[in-house]
Amino acid sequence: MRLLGHAHRSLDPKGRLMLTPEFRDQLLAASPDGRLVLTIYQGQIIGITPGQWESFVAEMEEKLTAPSAALQTMRRVFMAGYSEVILDKQGRIQLPAHLRKSGRLGTDVVLVGVGRSFEIWDKDRFEALLEQSQEDVSAELAQAGVKLPF
Repeated sequence: MRLLGHAHRSLDPKGRLMLTPEFRDQLLAASPDGRLVLTIYQGQIIGITPGQWESFVAEMEEKLTAPSAALQTMRRVFMAGYSEVILDKQGRIQLPAHLRKSGRLGTDVVLVGVGRSFEIWDKDRFEALLEQSQEDVSAELAQAGVKLPF
């Protein structure tokens, strides 16, 4: 699964979000019953498949035997934000009120593909992110052996 690009969307009065057809098709291929997991991470709503959730939680429980206070806080927020949703026949998901509040979402949002997951941003916050100058990460990429294609 590789979710890429972004799409501007509006939440309906019930807090439902229409996924793009491309996102919907890829997510249904990875989770045929239409179940998705939403949570909060770094102030954004993150969407992943239940399988991805289970793998990550199991890996954290296995490998993080003495997590730092910062990692414990991240884990606490991540776990507390957990909500399982189901894609409806129109390709919509219901965003729980606690996640809309944590993600500081208004009516206008941006659905952002970030590879194996997607993020849901408030439109104004996402546009502000795009306007920020980006830090140079070329050295970090080079250290990891990743070559930019341009």
